[in-house]
Amino acid sequence: MGSRRKLNEDEPEPWKNAELTDDVVPPSSELEQKKLVVLNPADCDLDFIIEGNGLQGSSLYEQEFAYCWSGARANVGITGGKYCFGCKVVSFQAVVMEDTDPNQVNLCRFGISRGDDVVGSLGETSRSFGYGSTGKFLNSSTLLDYGEKFGLGDIIICAVNLEEKPLASISFSKNGKRLGKAMKFNAGPLGLAVVDSEVKNLQWESAVFPHVLLKNVGVELQFSVEDGLVPEEGFKPWASALEDGNAMMGPVFDERTDCEVMMMVGMPSSGKTTWAEKWVKEHPEKRYVLLGTEMVLGGHMKVPGHMLKWNCSDFEQLISRATEVLDTLLSRAGTTPRNYIIDEANVEKEFRKMDLERFNLFKMIGVVVFPSPEKAKARFMKRCEELGVGDVSAAVPAGMLAKYVLPVSKDMPGSDELFDEVMFVELNREESQRDLDEMKQVVSNWDSNNSLPCSCGNSVQSYLFSPNYGESPVWPYPIPSPQYIGASAG
Repeated sequence: MGSRRKLNEDEPEPWKNAELTDDVVPPSSELEQKKLVVLNPADCDLDFIIEGNGLQGSSLYEQEFAYCWSGARANVGITGGKYCFGCKVVSFQAVVMEDTDPNQVNLCRFGISRGDDVVGSLGETSRSFGYGSTGKFLNSSTLLDYGEKFGLGDIIICAVNLEEKPLASISFSKNGKRLGKAMKFNAGPLGLAVVDSEVKNLQWESAVFPHVLLKNVGVELQFSVEDGLVPEEGFKPWASALEDGNAMMGPVFDERTDCEVMMMVGMPSSGKTTWAEKWVKEHPEKRYVLLGTEMVLGGHMKVPGHMLKWNCSDFEQLISRATEVLDTLLSRAGTTPRNYIIDEANVEKEFRKMDLERFNLFKMIGVVVFPSPEKAKARFMKRCEELGVGDVSAAVPAGMLAKYVLPVSKDMPGSDELFDEVMFVELNREESQRDLDEMKQVVSNWDSNNSLPCSCGNSVQSYLFSPNYGESPVWPYPIPSPQYIGASAG
């Protein structure tokens, strides 16, 4: 969706963050060798910026990014003991958000999470615990009144007691004032499985890590006395876990050449997102980052119920903002060593090539989701119900179909695409091409004659189909409205 900006070859590596100074944070492998506790450039959102000596964190905030939350974890977690770390609020970014309550403009949340949890959702899962600047404590998306509000200049200390039995605990203090225990939780085998538990193959799943989540705020972390930390009584500095043998290192991505980008290809509602999310769960060691408009709306911008506003102007504005955010994230992803899945339609060869040019050092894999006619129809109707779309005929841009070209790998004769590999995860290439050709012919005939055989109008139940439905290719979507014929597929 939307325009695509080509990669700027001079764009710096993400840990250099636009200012190439002598004290920028190096890649995680060097940090591990130096035994430092810092924010982890391999375990943060793409718009999170790590600066200085690895202790300063902020996020992009210009234009649409003012609406986005951005999170990061430290590179060292703990599996036992009593440790604490500090976080000072050092800046509020000046942003223009006329449609937002002033109290919701500059926000932050500090706490801990298990190393395999979603980095952009501190406190929204059962494996993460966060204390927010609004004076609320959050776990499993449940808000609890706790402590008091905090803001610019305040120092918050987070203390984690994994020795306490039978339940571990997390507590906070503000500017030296203890706020008491925020929550007790099960850290053992039947809970987070980080205490008295076997270390998992993915070691970061066996520890809790310091975690920050920011929105138009800059912070500075304190993990040791040298960082300025004044430890809570009875708690050691977080960095001491390295010497005590209670530390677990977070993930590391060193080189882009060791990473891959998977690009989903398929019509709306074909099942791309379902497949991508399943693939991510089945390959946790890859730590894939999903990139797509819905990811931006539901993750970064955190717009609850946004897909229920399909027909309203506010939703169109949200889509515009999300598209701009996604474009910037794609550019940053091209210089950031991670594994990615681009979850958009990507049916036009031109846009595929434009996006993939940003990832010239990555392995590139195309994933085509072309379902059978029966599945396509069922998925489309289900999606329309979820979106609350009444006139489903207006939900299928025929111009996108007209420009749909199945991708090929670069080693195929005559190929001008960039894919190292192309996977067909439902119908194979021959079946997909056959159905695609017939669907295009249906639209072409209708565009020429403004009428279609076997058509009964534009109602929800009106579909084009061949006499042998289910045995031969069919048009699985409703008849497109005239204004959508020839529409851009961007």
